[in-house]
Amino acid sequence: MKPIEICKHLGPERVDGFYGELSGKEVRQVLKAGGVGSNVPETAFTRAARLKAWRRRFDAEFGAGNEQLALALLIEWLMRHHRSMLVDFLDHLKISHKQGETDEDFCETRTPEQLREGAEVLFAKYPAFHVAVYLLLVGHLQETPVFDRTPKLLEAIGLAPDAAAAYIAEHERTWQPPKKGAA
Repeated sequence: MKPIEICKHLGPERVDGFYGELSGKEVRQVLKAGGVGSNVPETAFTRAARLKAWRRRFDAEFGAGNEQLALALLIEWLMRHHRSMLVDFLDHLKISHKQGETDEDFCETRTPEQLREGAEVLFAKYPAFHVAVYLLLVGHLQETPVFDRTPKLLEAIGLAPDAAAAYIAEHERTWQPPKKGAA
């Protein structure tokens, strides 16, 4: 699932929660990574006014389908504020990492069953929608269908069970594995 889709399924309240965890510096980094300026009106004297102006910019960009901004928001939120979840998942899978960061394409080296078992470990410890955001993002970045075909993850970001089943059916019908060696 693409990051912009994850954000849309989460809904504005949960995205606001993610946004609210970020510092002003982190918000500016996300905007820059998303190709969006971080300038604010001259009347935005306070931190709250700047954050409000930036939040309106996020909404406009999400509405326009800015995939890079959605990706930057989710990565910043995970890496700066929920790194322990990444560490727990990689530790469970016995993946070599540095504080939750790894270059290993572990979705290729672990079976779907092992990946889903790791998801269950996270579900027992973290809010379900946090786990879903992380693993759906991993699936997107590592180009694996495993997480997009896990109903519990889809339902955790806000899809109703019938919508999750329809999403999985469409994903199974249309997903193409990445071409090996393609640049």
